[in-house]
Parts: sequence; C-alpha cells; structure tokens
Amino acid sequence: MLNVKGIGASIGVSVGQSYLYENDVNFDIPIVYDYFKATELLIEKFNSQILKFKKNQRADEAEVLEAYVLILNDPEIVAQIDQLEELSPKNIYEVFDSTSQIFKSMEDVYFQQRAEDIISVGKHLIFSMQKVEFQLNLKPGTILLAKDLTPADTSSMNLNNVSGILLKEGGLTSHAVIVAKNLGIPCVIGLGKSLDNVRNDINLAMDGETGEVIISPSLEVINTLEKKQFNQQYIVSSFSEEKYHSLGVEFRINIGSSEEINTYNHQFLNSIGLFRSEFIYLDKKSSPNLEEQIKILNNLGKKFSGTIVYRTLDIGGDKQVEYLNLPNEENPFLGVRGIRLSLEQKELFSSQIKSILLSDCLPRVKIMFPMIATLEDFFQAKTFIEDIAKELNTSVPPLGIMIETPSSVLMIDKFVKVVDFVSIGTNDLTQYIMAADRGNANLRKYQDPLHPSVLRSISNVIETSKKSGVEVSVCGEMASDPVSALVLYKLGLKVFSMSPSAAPYVFEAISKGRKIEKSDMRNELLNADNPEEVRLLINKLTT
Repeated sequence: MLNVKGIGASIGVSVGQSYLYENDVNFDIPIVYDYFKATELLIEKFNSQILKFKKNQRADEAEVLEAYVLILNDPEIVAQIDQLEELSPKNIYEVFDSTSQIFKSMEDVYFQQRAEDIISVGKHLIFSMQKVEFQLNLKPGTILLAKDLTPADTSSMNLNNVSGILLKEGGLTSHAVIVAKNLGIPCVIGLGKSLDNVRNDINLAMDGETGEVIISPSLEVINTLEKKQFNQQYIVSSFSEEKYHSLGVEFRINIGSSEEINTYNHQFLNSIGLFRSEFIYLDKKSSPNLEEQIKILNNLGKKFSGTIVYRTLDIGGDKQVEYLNLPNEENPFLGVRGIRLSLEQKELFSSQIKSILLSDCLPRVKIMFPMIATLEDFFQAKTFIEDIAKELNTSVPPLGIMIETPSSVLMIDKFVKVVDFVSIGTNDLTQYIMAADRGNANLRKYQDPLHPSVLRSISNVIETSKKSGVEVSVCGEMASDPVSALVLYKLGLKVFSMSPSAAPYVFEAISKGRKIEKSDMRNELLNADNPEEVRLLINKLTT
C-alpha cells in the first residue's frame, strides 16, 4: 500500500482499477499526412465532434473544441510554422510547446490553463499527421489516469464507466475538472510523477476532497473510504430546498465560463453571487461586440431566475489580451487591472455596461466593481454608468464593490455610506494582506485565508456593513470551503457565493456549527495566533 497526495478537484471517493490513458507524442511514428492535410483533417474531425456534442447537449465541450479550431488557425502560430525550414512533427510541435510555455509562465490561472489547450491542439495535430487513433474499452468502475484530458480525448470515452479521474497536470478550472464535477466523478489533479509506476488494472482508492490516492489499498482503507462515500452521498441527497431555507442563509453561485453556464442545473440555487465577465473577452481575437455580450447575458438570465451579481471586467496586468495592447508590468497584481483598466479603456467599459442595461437580466442585475481602492474609484465608475443609463433612458441597477484591497477594508465605514452592497473577494484580499503572491507555491504558508489578520479584516467589513444595512457577501474560495464557511458564519456572514458542487457540504458544516452556541466564539477566532488555532477551534465545535 502506497499513499500519494495531489489536489482534490471534485469531491467524492472511489475504489477501482486503474486505466492508464497515454496521449504523449511519439516522434518516432512516421507521418502519413503532411502538415496542411493533417490540419484540414483535424479541423473536419473537430467540427464533426462539435456537432455531436451539441446534439447530445454537451455544449461546454463543443465550445472548447471551437476554441481548438481557432488555435489551429491562430495567425501567430500559423506564421511561426510558415517560417520553419522543415515542417516535421518535432518542429511543428515545438511551436505549440513554446507558445504554451509563454502562457504557462503568466501569473493568472486562466492563462495558465489556456496553455493546456494550446499544447493539446499541438498533440492532436501531430496525431493527425501520424494518423494515430485512440480506441478505449473502459470497464465499469475504472479510475482513469492521464497526464491531462481534453474534449477531443473524452469524446471517445464512455464516461459512465469512469468512477474516478487522476491527472498528473491540469488546473482547477480545466476541462477535465469541469466534466468531473458535472458528472459527479471524483477527481484529483497535480499528481506529477507520483503515479508513474502505476500501469493498467492496479487497485486504486482515491479521495477527491483531500487529494489522497492510495495504491493497492488495504481492506481497512477501502472500508473507511466507503463509509465516507456513504456520508457524502447522504449529505448531497439530503440537501433539500426546505432544509436550505430553514438555515437563514443565502447561497449564490460563482460563474466564470460558458461551460459553467451551459451545464448548470440545480433545482433551487438560482442566483449568481459572482459573474466573472472576463471570460467573454479572453477567448476572443477581438473585442466582443454588443450583440454578443447581450446574447450571453440573456442566456444567463434563462438559466438563473434570481439575483445576478455582475463583476465588471477584471483583466489587466498579468491577464494580457492581445487586442487591448496592455502594457507589461513588473508587479501586475499591483498594476492597471480591474476598475483601473475599465476607467482607462472607456469604449470597452461602455460596451460592457450597455450590454447589461440592454439585457433581459437588468431587473435582477447588480453591478460590482473589482479592485476598488479609493472612494474616487467608485464615484467615477458610478457616474460613468449613470451617464450611460441616462443616454439609454433606463434605470441604474444597484452598484457595489469587491472588497479585496486593504484600503477598502480600512475605509469600509466610508464605503457603506455610498454603495448598495459589498462582496469580499477573499482570494486577492488574503494575497494583499499577507503580501504573498497567490500564484507563488513557495509562499503557501502565507496564503491561508484563515490567518487571524485576514479574519479580522473580514469581520470588520461584515460588522460595519450590517450596522449600515448594506448587504455583505463573500465570493472568494473561502465560501466554498466548509471549514472556512463555518468561520465566516460565526463572524456573522449570511450570504455565500460558491461553486455549486460545494453547496451541500457548506450547508452541512454551517448546519452543524450553528447548533452549538458559544457567546465568545467570534472573539476566540479573532484572537487566535495563527490559522492552525482557528481550525482547532472549529474542529472542537463540530466534533
């Protein structure tokens, strides 16, 4: 028995037999088609798969493959290939690999994961040149092990027979993770080389919550995981609308891609607490027009019947968008991003605001500005929207801000007098308070949102907002983590915005924690010395 640790990406446990899906390029295989013919055939193949996906209501995967076609036709990539002296598979693949490495080196998670798409397209192009086809015969209960998985890979798989997914690479919003969450398949990513010795038909056990993978598990381990699986299934199945409303909290959903919109399906969680609008812009070669943006919002309104908190464009600095001609910055997280960029790129900002005010969602939309550091930031953005609303002869929706800078925390008593709502972005707030780049793995010990300094900031925002009658929510990852969410609840938070798969587990944690009343609990949490003490206090409360 051997234990290895990855990153839990989709909650659930599984015990089954391994199947190693190898999709690495082998340059020793001779080519059948030249680059031009292989590209033509690959585009035909992708377009055929796109039609099948759309026919089978798998719009998310169809959109990824549509992006793959764009990558194949990308002018910069094509120009680099045209300059090659020899159009060999190795030289062509190097173009995709070097482009992918550029994206992978960027600070922003979104771009790091687009690197996966670029290298995937490069692989499939080489497979097309070599006429390599993958035929899979997956048995029921298979735990699939791969370096990564793309829509082109999963299109040929019977995922009903897959009980778990283990990935050596991949990010938390990569295609494979989204598919795993949507289908309720446990998934662990970031395993690196730790499973390199695992071949087919090896007994494996995995926990998609903790990221733990056990090779050749003992009967005792299997029994323990099966009990946990039973408990998880009970938590999910017992998360009913009636119980949810009895808790006195509001759960909203974070949405950040077309995939998440198209695949969302929940019986009673129908509000969005954070709509990350930047995906509308990042997947384009030019700025999306007004009609395209309105169409996305109208589609959003059909899926969600409740509140929609629309965060205006949060790009800039590390999120380089070619058509915006953004400057390179030495400290991108402290640079021209969020509302700072919007107020500089007035035409872009105007188009985004008009799309909101002209959409069917307007009566339910709240507009939220990111990266607000001063009152002047908010007033300038507010005036800009009021002028557009006057021009369109329409109403101004509620306007609020992301609390993610230390200055907005310290000035919260001023902000609550002028805004309609606030939402705490705990990811960036933790980064700025702890002075620790959240993309730097060497600084993990400084990136814990349960550090008392972060909790004191959050508590101040919650208390001040509630006293002023201003709605306050949390839309960062803390709201999706059951332990952190319970801490937030004990600090007085009532509105949580999270990933949909986390909702039953957050509900369970809060439901248990609220039954145990401790008058000094809030003070104990805020007076702890470190995150470990905070977790110990919460564990004592719930066990």
